[in-house]
Amino acid sequence: MTKSWVYLLCAMAVCVCTACTPALNWREVRFDAGDVVVLMPCKPDQAVRNILLQSGQDALPASLQLQGCEASDLQFTLGQIALPAGVLPDVMLNAWQQASLTPLSVRTQDALTQPWALAGAVSAPQAVRSRVKTAALQVEFGWFMHGNKLYQVAMYGAAKTKSFDETADVYFSGIKLQ
Repeated sequence: MTKSWVYLLCAMAVCVCTACTPALNWREVRFDAGDVVVLMPCKPDQAVRNILLQSGQDALPASLQLQGCEASDLQFTLGQIALPAGVLPDVMLNAWQQASLTPLSVRTQDALTQPWALAGAVSAPQAVRSRVKTAALQVEFGWFMHGNKLYQVAMYGAAKTKSFDETADVYFSGIKLQ
């Protein structure tokens, strides 16, 4: 009888420990010496890429810094672009939005976009959040400017991910501009 109790207690301890293990381990993430702090639920990978964003007939060169990770079948990203000299913030931000939506086969005007009250963000261009849902994917984007840099935060998940809205609320509410 004592062995049975020991096995039962061990099994209960394993169940309790497993139930308490968080699926999303939130941590602060920022770019080197950055004023923008984002909570990500996993340790992000980092990359830097030189890109061209299209604005009408113009190709706008930029250096894109990215951080991103995947947890609980969701992907989280943070991107930063220093505003190139001579390019208006609105033009660059619109080009970045279009470049983000095009691979999803979504036009800018078809994304559910609304102003975003993000404390500390530059007021022009207006910070916005966009929601896109396709048959296979749902994405929540946020774009804003802080200092002389443009930022994009995004969260991607399968169209049927039930925890998407709640997780997006945590992710986007964890953004702090210093």
